Amino acid sequence: MTDSQTYFAQVAGQWDEIRAGYFTEHMRSAAIAKVEAMHSSPLRPEAVVADVGTGTGFVALGLAPKVAKVIGFDASPEMLAVARRNLAAFSNVEFREAPGDHLPLPDGALDAAFANMYLHHAPAPADAVRELVRVLKRGGVLCLTDLDTHDHTWQREQMADLWLGFERDDIRRWFAEAGLTGIDVDCAEGACCAADPTGKIEPLSIFVAIGRKQTLRRAILT
Repeated sequence: MTDSQTYFAQVAGQWDEIRAGYFTEHMRSAAIAKVEAMHSSPLRPEAVVADVGTGTGFVALGLAPKVAKVIGFDASPEMLAVARRNLAAFSNVEFREAPGDHLPLPDGALDAAFANMYLHHAPAPADAVRELVRVLKRGGVLCLTDLDTHDHTWQREQMADLWLGFERDDIRRWFAEAGLTGIDVDCAEGACCAADPTGKIEPLSIFVAIGRKQTLRRAILT
């Protein structure tokens, strides 16, 4: 079991309360709305989408009323147990235990993939982005929300974070290298308000990154 899995196994029962101090429903709604506002938005009534690193189903809950099916992936069975309870009312939501960098899906299975606060737990972030893009259909959209670079090293010990956020230029490069186009990396609506070990609140900046997998015609031309 990784440090991250150990941490989330310990806090699964309290995660919804902990999460509320880090990222909000407003941030989730704004990120989803950003995808909905895209030309040829993938969030159609017949769409199949994934919430990778779903935790207790926070993003899946925002997606479920909008699409035909949501698949939530997480490496923590304890977090998934809470997610199943949280979304028991939705018959179109399925949860599967799997790490985000090895998704049990065929190529091109999804209309969209969302990953909220997952990437900073990924051992190899660029590889994780490529895996998220692999499971997208041509024209499918990846929406990733995560932390900008910060210096709160205590989060490595307290929350098993592998990465202290990311430079936005790195996110743009990883998206492009994975075959995404129309890349947009901007400030998410809201901030991550983390409490350090002394109880002091330390706001952290959050970005939202969106890109679309090249269509077949675009891929051939390039």
